[in-house]
Amino acid sequence: MNYKKLISSRMPNLSYKPSDNAGSIVALLAGLAVGAVLGVLFAPESGKRTRRRISDKAVDAVDSIQDGYQSIRRQVSTRKDDLVDLKDRMVNKVKAKAAVVSQDFQDFKDSELEKIKSKVHHDGNTDSI
Repeated sequence: MNYKKLISSRMPNLSYKPSDNAGSIVALLAGLAVGAVLGVLFAPESGKRTRRRISDKAVDAVDSIQDGYQSIRRQVSTRKDDLVDLKDRMVNKVKAKAAVVSQDFQDFKDSELEKIKSKVHHDGNTDSI
């Protein structure tokens, strides 16, 4: 039986990539589901009842995996929004600080030019710089 195909047919919205942090959670839940199925298979019950229990457990496992996946997606989305907000705040702080430094430099430059001009005019030289 192709378990990947079974899981993907039951959960079309779940796209697993090895780089996802959610992958280990999905693997854990899939392992729990397989363990539950094996436990039911070895239980002393009729075949029809056993197949029904396996089906019920599989549906429950799929629901649990989907709920976990949606929860992780919400958390990632929230954290992404938090990071975007943090980035925007930091950019605004840097821009504000750069504006202050730029104004301070402009003020310093203007005052130094005035000092030089007044010194040149004081020394009797009327040429402008």
